[in-house]
Amino acid sequence: MSNADMTQAGTPIDLSGLVPVALDLCTLDCVHKGDRIEIISVDDAHARVQALRFGVAEGACVECVTRVPAGPLVIKSGRQEIAVGRSLAKRINVRRLA
Repeated sequence: MSNADMTQAGTPIDLSGLVPVALDLCTLDCVHKGDRIEIISVDDAHARVQALRFGVAEGACVECVTRVPAGPLVIKSGRQEIAVGRSLAKRINVRRLA
């Protein structure tokens, strides 16, 4: 079905402003270099406070810049790059975006 075929009550629906399609849910420690992800939730209050200090709040869209072997992940939010330790990354639930 094309965009022209999509209508609601006889008026066309503009699909240009839709967010990227979610592919799957996982934790931050499972993402790969180059993945664009949305932060869904942070498991516990202490981890949530740590994540907020880094500017990583629920609903934020970030990109995985690199994964240090057996070390932290580096994510990019806007122009800021943040290294997140694996133990904290395991408590952050994310959704990979297309």
